[in-house]
Amino acid sequence: MQQLIPQIDRNYSHLNVCNNAAWSAGEIALQAGEEHMKAYVNPLLERLVPLLNNENTPLTLAENAAITIGRLGLVCPAMIAPNLEVFAQRWCYVLASVKDNAEKSSAFQGMMTLISANPPGISKAFLHFCQAAANWQTPDARLLDMFVQTFAGLKQMAGAEWESSVGMLDPQSRQVIKERYNA
Repeated sequence: MQQLIPQIDRNYSHLNVCNNAAWSAGEIALQAGEEHMKAYVNPLLERLVPLLNNENTPLTLAENAAITIGRLGLVCPAMIAPNLEVFAQRWCYVLASVKDNAEKSSAFQGMMTLISANPPGISKAFLHFCQAAANWQTPDARLLDMFVQTFAGLKQMAGAEWESSVGMLDPQSRQVIKERYNA
């Protein structure tokens, strides 16, 4: 990790190297676990979040940054959850159009773990999160369960304002959220 982190360059001077380093960090996080990763979370976030939030970052690099942030959220949620508001909107926007796959699934599991740890952190990105959730075609059983639980928690937190909040979504997304995720 000490050699990999510097390769995640905010200027992505060597795009392929930066892209591979960002992707590898997420893979390593899943294998290494919290105890081994906690020393690297902040240095990784310092590099990944600016890449993600920069609209000029090449899409593949932004996607890898988002997936790795999600995976870090799955492994070290307590360290990342306080930062949720800083990257959640762009994270949802970037991953909303990525095809369903195992990497995206683990990233979304991490995002929902972060939302569970810091529900107010998703407030500004709520509609983006709903849209990204609605864009899933066939979430696996574990991911589907996490979506149902996350939406139940958000619905309970919103109370009477839930209907007006989801009412801002397009009709198709509202229907998916209601039918697939019971919200």
